[in-house]
Amino acid sequence: ADLMARGRDRYQIFCAVCHGATGAGDGMVARRAASLAEGTWVSPSDLTAAVTLDRPDGELFDIISHGIRKMPAYDTQIPVADRWAIVAYVRALQRSAHGQLDDVPATSRAEIK
Repeated sequence: ADLMARGRDRYQIFCAVCHGATGAGDGMVARRAASLAEGTWVSPSDLTAAVTLDRPDGELFDIISHGIRKMPAYDTQIPVADRWAIVAYVRALQRSAHGQLDDVPATSRAEIK
């Protein structure tokens, strides 16, 4: 629980502005850049899309550390343990985006329906 809370906190500080609260790539910076339509903006990845789901945890860690496309490197800003916490939180975002009723404990399913 502590790792996930730390990952959520660090994700909200460093990642959500571009990737959005749910990881869909629709953060404030991404929306503003899209509205300007200057043609040089590379949209942030949808972290819940299949291409990211298929990446190993180490690759996500490496991307956070060294950047990719227009995303900067965060290795000097985010400590190693916090980068791993962000990876764990991204996995939780992915799971929630693709959740099924079977993922919910049987005792809680009636509350959702």
